Amino acid sequence: MFNLTFLGSGCWQGIPAPFCEDKISKKVKWNSKDFRFRTSLLITTKNNKKIIVEATPDIRLQSWKFKIEKPDAILISHWHWDHFFGLLDISWYAEKNRLTVYGNESTKKWYDSSMNHIPVNFITFESYKPFEIDNLKITPIAVNHVDKTDGFILEDKDSAKKIVYLPDLYSISEQTSQAIKGVDVLILDSTYLGSDISDDATHLKNNQFAEFLSKISAHEIILTGIGSYHGLSHKDLVKKYPQFTICYDGMKRKYK
Repeated sequence: MFNLTFLGSGCWQGIPAPFCEDKISKKVKWNSKDFRFRTSLLITTKNNKKIIVEATPDIRLQSWKFKIEKPDAILISHWHWDHFFGLLDISWYAEKNRLTVYGNESTKKWYDSSMNHIPVNFITFESYKPFEIDNLKITPIAVNHVDKTDGFILEDKDSAKKIVYLPDLYSISEQTSQAIKGVDVLILDSTYLGSDISDDATHLKNNQFAEFLSKISAHEIILTGIGSYHGLSHKDLVKKYPQFTICYDGMKRKYK
């Protein structure tokens, strides 16, 4: 078994967005389901190992709000600042409590060039080569976003329950598609769902979600990476997309 807590459910700018330029950001309240830290997860394994997925710029507040103790591992999908640069905010902590960080080769290069003053134990993984932490088998899977980006298959070795986390992407390869077909739960970035933004080639567009998801057929689809571009509140999103689970900060799941 393992438990998931969604530490954040927002896109790269979170909600409220900087300077509250949209109607959702202007009226959002702290602790409401419309308040969203940048997307990250906390996995708690059978033997209480704690794994954080994505070191967002909100990691300091996330650790306080959700009462997180020192993580046993931090998994990074790619080197973009909203997934990785939270390490800078916890550098003082890392100096006294050496952290273990997992990332791909491209992320390791960014660490070496920009963050190697932060003393972490950096373990480089390769796509499709699994590793284990406690009862959890973790398989990085390549997705198409920038340079080198990986999602993760999280599999309970006892029950074979499979959860897939897909970060920012615009498409996936046939190898990744076959690896995640029919999984129990798919956690998917939805930055531009419901919006008319069309000038970002690195993310799925609003009109691409249906075709993309039809090839995966997960039993449950949880949408994260939610922005405020579309002007919809959490309540509005739930009503408009009843086929999906709309994530919110602090949402919990237990998998056996």
